[in-house]
Amino acid sequence: MAESVLTPRRPRIDFADADPVWLPIAPRFAHQQNGASLLMPYLEPFLIRVIKTARVELEEKAPHLVPDVDVFCRQEANHYKLHAAYNRELLQQYPGLDAFEAEIREDFERFLPERGLEWCLAYSEGFECTGLMYAEFVLEEIDDLMAQGDPKVAELWRWHLAEEFEHRSVTHDVLEALHPGWWRRMRGIHFCSRHLFGFTGRVKAFMIDLDIERGRLSPEARDLPSERQLDRRQARFMRPRLMKLLSPRYDPSIRTMGANTRKVLASYA
Repeated sequence: MAESVLTPRRPRIDFADADPVWLPIAPRFAHQQNGASLLMPYLEPFLIRVIKTARVELEEKAPHLVPDVDVFCRQEANHYKLHAAYNRELLQQYPGLDAFEAEIREDFERFLPERGLEWCLAYSEGFECTGLMYAEFVLEEIDDLMAQGDPKVAELWRWHLAEEFEHRSVTHDVLEALHPGWWRRMRGIHFCSRHLFGFTGRVKAFMIDLDIERGRLSPEARDLPSERQLDRRQARFMRPRLMKLLSPRYDPSIRTMGANTRKVLASYA
């Protein structure tokens, strides 16, 4: 059996003095990402359970995928553990976030037993393929903005998203090997997007409101010109990639790794 070309990495980051408004020029974006961080200790163990459940069948039907599947699980385990460390700071500084955390924990605990492997694989691919686009956006398109952020939180996301790009084909290939079909993948993308963006949007609004109530942010933080510009950049970047994502011929393996992504991964060699 061939060895995996993926590599698990585990940076050491101390979040003790990390700033939750880690990108002051774009506080809505910062808190949207904080909402994403809050769900990682539940989403990524879910992904691991789903892929490990599928692994039994893969050993018979597509054994060549097994090495990458195993490293994928190790990468995702590293991700959620470091996000959990950052989240402890968020939960301490923002009372009330624990209710959001309990909600998302319950969702990911019930999905596999209630929905089954096929549905959960499609959901997992929905997350991974949208995560691929987001990795390209953060690492290659807005690296100028990321350089202005809290270096600890920025490193957390650079490392995480670089590995998301690196393992971009794993859930796609597993789904294609076990439960192929364009419509199945579309349903996974649709449900996952509504579920996760709905959650992170509510967390973002809660954290922004609390910062404004405390005087940490001004009310104008809900609609800064710099953030509107960021929204436009993101829309222009995502639109053509979304069209490729929705194509029946979508293949993440042909996406070329950008220079910044390579640099991030090389820094942990």
